[in-house]
Amino acid sequence: MKHLYSTRFLAVAATATLSMTMGGAPAISDVSHRLTGTSSSEQTAIASSPSLRRDVNGDGRADIVGFGNAGVYVATGNTNGTFTSRGRVLNDFGYDAGGWRVEKNPRQLADVNGDGRADIVGFGNAGVYVATGNTNGTFTSRGRVLNDFGYDAGGWRVEKNPRQLADVNGDGRADIVGFGNAGVYVATGNTNGTFTSRGRVLNDFGYDAGGWRVEKNPRQLADVNGDGRADIVGFGNAGVYVATGNTNGTFTSRGRVLNDFGYDAGGWRVEKNPRQLADVNGDGRADIVGFGNAGVYVANGRSNGTFTLRSQMLANFGYDAGGWRVEKNPRQLADVNGDGRADIVGFGNAGVYVATYNTKTTFVLKPGLLPEFGASADAGGWRVDRHPRFLAGDSD
Repeated sequence: MKHLYSTRFLAVAATATLSMTMGGAPAISDVSHRLTGTSSSEQTAIASSPSLRRDVNGDGRADIVGFGNAGVYVATGNTNGTFTSRGRVLNDFGYDAGGWRVEKNPRQLADVNGDGRADIVGFGNAGVYVATGNTNGTFTSRGRVLNDFGYDAGGWRVEKNPRQLADVNGDGRADIVGFGNAGVYVATGNTNGTFTSRGRVLNDFGYDAGGWRVEKNPRQLADVNGDGRADIVGFGNAGVYVATGNTNGTFTSRGRVLNDFGYDAGGWRVEKNPRQLADVNGDGRADIVGFGNAGVYVANGRSNGTFTLRSQMLANFGYDAGGWRVEKNPRQLADVNGDGRADIVGFGNAGVYVATYNTKTTFVLKPGLLPEFGASADAGGWRVDRHPRFLAGDSD
């Protein structure tokens, strides 16, 4: 599966010694731990979306990108699965460096110009800002590239209007997909790292168009039918809804495809039960992975864009099963051992935990713990509301 872009907190469990003091943000200090699994290849976000996640220097290995108070910090991946700190590589996109705020200004990683390297895309107050990735793991600011999708430029709000990056037309470049009040808006990526607005492409999945709410109804992008184009997957009140992507960057609604994982259909809650999309069985199609109260549940994707009934695969990483909390403990999906299937990566209070996909029916919690990147002071004091962390890597 190619070009998986999604902006997710992913695994940082590696044999590494990092010292990146983020201008007042928690330091990543003296980390020395081994990747879970046998492969030193990149840990990718297998979000099953043609969503353009690449590594920052184009060497095919995953790199860590952190948005600290003073700017952007990078640790590049080595062939043996370790990371080398590059320190601060850009004095922008930070809490103090530029005044970027989680509650107003999402920042994501995607290959916007098709060169195979991760670029930074920030949704600022005045619009969309891009910094393109260089071969040495640094970034070059390109400034504002689109006067839209911003807090002031268009009136986009984090609490109402999610914005994501995915390849909606299959050209290998990241496109912007925004869930506005009146529906879905798209701006397609150009080869020079800019975007061209295509306007509203679907009258659904919006705040007014369908009554979709950030606090109740997550919307994500993933390739649910394996055609190489991003599809919309929405977790509505009554279940899961899908709109498949077309070659021209528009979407065709397929309606409700599963009576589960919804606010009323199963009692799933944004503040308690994250739901994500990833190819956990390696068939090239997105599967639903839900972190319920009692643990991890999976519904596998089918070639027609629907999903199987869910089954529980692990009694951990849940609200009751392990005491995991959305406001403290992100849970993400990444292929940490290079077998082509998504594994679970959880940022617990004490550090990073990993559960690898074992068979068609289970995840297995791996022994050991990376005592960094966690909520507790001993694990770095990382805060969900202030210090985004990403692992940029390609899934080719």
